[in-house]
Amino acid sequence: MSGAGTAGARLDAVRRGMDAAGAAVAVFGLSSNMRYLIGFSDEPGERMLLLLVPRSGDAEIVVPELYADQVESTSPPAAIHVWTDGEDPGALLKEVAGGLDRDGGRILLDDSLWSAFALLVQDAFPGRSFGLASTVMAPLRARKDESEIAALKRAGGIADRAYLEVTGEPVSGLTETQLAGRLEAAMVEGGADAIAFETLVASGPNSALPHYRAGSRTIRPGDVVILDYGCRVDGYCSDISRTIVCGPPSDEVMRVHAAVRSAHLAARDRVVLGVRAEEVDAAARDVLTDAGYGDRFVHRTGHGVGLDVHEPPYIVGGNEQRLERGMAFSIEPGAYFAGEFGVRIEDVVVVGGSGAVPMTEVPHELKEVR
Repeated sequence: MSGAGTAGARLDAVRRGMDAAGAAVAVFGLSSNMRYLIGFSDEPGERMLLLLVPRSGDAEIVVPELYADQVESTSPPAAIHVWTDGEDPGALLKEVAGGLDRDGGRILLDDSLWSAFALLVQDAFPGRSFGLASTVMAPLRARKDESEIAALKRAGGIADRAYLEVTGEPVSGLTETQLAGRLEAAMVEGGADAIAFETLVASGPNSALPHYRAGSRTIRPGDVVILDYGCRVDGYCSDISRTIVCGPPSDEVMRVHAAVRSAHLAARDRVVLGVRAEEVDAAARDVLTDAGYGDRFVHRTGHGVGLDVHEPPYIVGGNEQRLERGMAFSIEPGAYFAGEFGVRIEDVVVVGGSGAVPMTEVPHELKEVR
């Protein structure tokens, strides 16, 4: 996020959403929502740090003393209330809440707010009803602006280059964790701020396990290997999957890969303004069903990607949400054969005026590696 102007616009958008939802105050903890709104982030910890956004009036921040200078230097104009390690943050929160509780309506809680802090918020707003802040935040964050899309594209470019670098060297003989380490090192050396999630390297029969991570198994000649990885740039994530094979692939592997590739492209072609998310899922699923692999596609086609690796919109059957310009999500059909191998192809795309704009661009081909 760049500057207090962006923060101010986003806070105003939250207030409009709260007004439409009949909410009085939205309360955010250390989360991607806080980063989105005021530009401050850190790992959640045992010290209470809360951003309170009223439906009308300025935001208020309750912050531990050791974070105070950081928050003040990065946040937009807001009243900052500092508590020390020897004080009761709940008492300070009640005082702040009393000054905000001017309007009727529900109190919205950050979806990932720790229960210990949620209970303090409930105590600070007695007799009120509560809801989830995602009712307001999800529609805002699903539509990326130009600066967010640029960050997604930079993160995707780093992931592209890491793939080309790592698969240009011998893979057979490495353990899965060693190959994962090479991918992660290539991304960091390529300019990533951090790794987006635990890198997945699934070889041989492990590639048939869709959410397997990486283990001590040594990659062998003939193995199919799924690589699923990503990095962060300015907080925004890349998420890419490619399937490679150590040596010449079998005819069966080539057939499955061709079907998954066709499913990916069919889903991408269905990404048009106004189309329902479930239609994109169906486009991929229909191709794999026609190829005889429908029962091997055991997960949704995609998920939103932004400050979080998984966020709305979800590209899944039953989701009637219509695609809007700036929505960013993965397209990742796969087919998995227990005890044998699996194939997955994934790119993040952004909905543009004339269709899907990919954030990663390395070829989908079944790459033969040493």
